[in-house]
Amino acid sequence: MTDDDDGALSQDEINRLLGAVDAAYAADKEESGGSAAENYPNKFSRDQLGEISIIHEKFARIVKKSFSVQLRSTINMDVASVCQLTMGDFCRCIPTPTTLGVFNMEPLKGSAVLEIDPLITNALIDRISGKTISTKTPHELTDSETIIMKGIFVSLLENLREAWSEIIDLQPRLIKIESDPKFIRLVPPAEGVVLVTLETKIENVEGMLNFCIPYPVIEPITEKLTL
Repeated sequence: MTDDDDGALSQDEINRLLGAVDAAYAADKEESGGSAAENYPNKFSRDQLGEISIIHEKFARIVKKSFSVQLRSTINMDVASVCQLTMGDFCRCIPTPTTLGVFNMEPLKGSAVLEIDPLITNALIDRISGKTISTKTPHELTDSETIIMKGIFVSLLENLREAWSEIIDLQPRLIKIESDPKFIRLVPPAEGVVLVTLETKIENVEGMLNFCIPYPVIEPITEKLTL
């Protein structure tokens, strides 16, 4: 990391940090004979994480089809990982500035967040604006860019509703867009969350989408998530 980075983590550093969280959790679980270490949540079973992965693989297929038309460009998206960690760990892994869409998951109670890598945010805005995708330094969204991203989030949440339709009739609704994870107050920092990371590529730009769903939000339907 250079002095010009202002302390922000690169996507590679974020990925390594998330991998370290998974590795530490697995090591603690093995050393304790199968019980999770106190700092790492163990609220989702392997089957439940597997079902969440299947749901978001469906989400990725829907997005690839709908956004390729909307953007008039090729988009690829695949589930890279599904893991559980704490809300605090998630917020520490996220660069600043980034694009964070906070949304509710009615009829479930509470909110979740979708983080879009700044590189992907810039590519989406360029394509929606009819421009050639350019490399830009991550920055807080302008008013006009925020309007564009609101439309993007609405479309993504509609795709999410479709992906979850066999489990629950979700009616996700965008609440706000933030650029700094410190303003995200979904649950206490020690609360467990499930994090779904999707590798995304628009033309020659690669980055990540991260769904962070707190356990208390999804707990009422966990029985439906058993394969």
